[in-house]
Amino acid sequence: MKITFHGGTREVGGSCVTVETEYAKVALDYGISVGEKVSNNLPNDVDAIVISHAHLDHSGSLLNTARTKTVVIGSDATRDVTADLLQDLIDIQRRNGKKGFYVKEDVANIKRSWWVRNSVALPDTEIRLYSAGHVLGARMIEIQAEGKKVLYTGDFCLHDTEILQGTDLKSLPKEPDVLILESTYGGVTRLDRSVLIEKLFDKIIGAIERKGNVLIPVFAFHRSQETAKRIDQAMIEGQLPSYNAYMISPLARKITHHFNRHKASLSPEIRDQEEPFAYRHVKYLRKVRDIEEPAIVICTSGFGHAGASRRLLADWAPDEDNAVIINSGYIPPDSPLKIAKEKSVLVENGNKILVKAEVEQIELSGHADQTELIRLVESLKPQRTLLMHGGFEQAQALSKKICHITSVEIPEKSETIII
Repeated sequence: MKITFHGGTREVGGSCVTVETEYAKVALDYGISVGEKVSNNLPNDVDAIVISHAHLDHSGSLLNTARTKTVVIGSDATRDVTADLLQDLIDIQRRNGKKGFYVKEDVANIKRSWWVRNSVALPDTEIRLYSAGHVLGARMIEIQAEGKKVLYTGDFCLHDTEILQGTDLKSLPKEPDVLILESTYGGVTRLDRSVLIEKLFDKIIGAIERKGNVLIPVFAFHRSQETAKRIDQAMIEGQLPSYNAYMISPLARKITHHFNRHKASLSPEIRDQEEPFAYRHVKYLRKVRDIEEPAIVICTSGFGHAGASRRLLADWAPDEDNAVIINSGYIPPDSPLKIAKEKSVLVENGNKILVKAEVEQIELSGHADQTELIRLVESLKPQRTLLMHGGFEQAQALSKKICHITSVEIPEKSETIII
């Protein structure tokens, strides 16, 4: 068996791994890196592509397969959200004046080629999917072939959130020959989630008492729905005072329909609600100009480099009464949010803007932290563990913690490992 790492090694983004035997070749994820267009460097000679979840760093290069009728395997929620994200990718290129090669029909072709299965048999190869937590529809992927068992985690978490249950360790296959493990937070231990949510509400209440604005940049998929639901519920229950609260993202609004349709995949509390993502206090807006200040605004892009979050970051950063709350743990080094947080400055149209607003990072992430990663390894007891989807320092930190349990390697891009 040959395992080849085509992307997502020693970095966050662009995940793609192939598992090849004498009879079959399967790609696990088919992503792009942050800021990248569709990758042309991924293998196109595979029998099937299994997508762990819909984030573009795991699915964004599927457009390359749109005219090849390559079989794609994943959950129904992942199929629906991936289609919306790929269409948005095409629309962004068109709006930026780039004549893209891909069109709406390509997205439709991918949906037609998609098999919604929990298990699939290929020649001498069996594929099984397990719930991974992390985001709606996310799956871990097991490959059994030639007497070997490989488990690819994709992105996962063990902890429950307000809307999603974490992966159940008891359901996962034990003692795999190879565990391909994400290491995004391989060196990070987070506070308990309830403490982080309390901290988030304290920051929002502080800004409300100053009659300031609160900007919460999010990703259109899952983080926007989770954040809007959290704030809406807190206002319903009186944990937060009533305040102007908005969501600005046509894409997030579109994706939210899938959350209502696929609520059976979410937490028991969500399943019991008729339309859990029809918010009472959070209103959808299309334009920044329609905001009635002061306000809490949840908007894309999650890294603050485009869209409403870029506009509002520039507008609200100079006022010390305002607050910017970053939920993401990983922020690209060149993103406006990272620069605003660390250097208290923004550059907009060549002009420097001093950041006087409170900028706080509260990592309400859907990724496993170091403690959860170790728990997974301790529970599964893999013979060999290959770390990916994390910076080299994060992978090294995790390696030191689990090397007494399993053989550990940190592959490089294009590296092939023979099992």
